[in-house]
Amino acid sequence: MRDQERADRTTGKTRRGGLPAPTHYRRQPTLGDGNPCDGCGESIHPTDIQFAVSFFAGDLHWRFHDVCFEAWSSVKP
Repeated sequence: MRDQERADRTTGKTRRGGLPAPTHYRRQPTLGDGNPCDGCGESIHPTDIQFAVSFFAGDLHWRFHDVCFEAWSSVKP
């Protein structure tokens, strides 16, 4: 999947309510672990940058490709 397709899928999922609004979170960049991106659904390869996102208001944890994180974090709540 191309980066723009990943970003579009992530933005759409966020706008439809499938992902929480990007407010009050911490992010930790790491290498991918092979698990799926919570934005686009594609696996995050171990050579890709992964953003692990934790929300302050609970125990929610998400992982995103770098482009998916940028798309998600740019959606206005």
